[in-house]
Amino acid sequence: MYEPLFHVGILVRDVEAARADFTAKLGTEFEPVHSQEIATGETTRFCYSLQGPPYLELVEMTGTGSWSPEQPEGFHHIGLSDPSVPARCAALGDQVDLIAPGPDGSPLVVLTPAEALHGVRVEYFDAKVAAGFLGYLRGR
Repeated sequence: MYEPLFHVGILVRDVEAARADFTAKLGTEFEPVHSQEIATGETTRFCYSLQGPPYLELVEMTGTGSWSPEQPEGFHHIGLSDPSVPARCAALGDQVDLIAPGPDGSPLVVLTPAEALHGVRVEYFDAKVAAGFLGYLRGR
């Protein structure tokens, strides 16, 4: 099933503390925290809620730019599935941050700046990547 909106990203200072707080105060349960290097070379620490879609993604602040501690803690982005991330990048004038490239270097996951949509960042996932990821999230 194609579900364009599949997660909401929340930027936090300490992902383990946020995970415990969201569970205690909202009753939302989360998977264990993961670490992953993104295209910028920064390592992100994150976890997704077990309930969804849309899933809640808690992402720990890191590095510089849109994920950095200079950003406010709280709502960060909406995660959407897109049938053609390269076409989306072209439509946005390549005003995106590359999060994950494909084997050929084409963008699989990108993040728009907040100014692109009334202060809301959008993280576009290649539809096949998103479908696989949704399968993973549902299968936990």
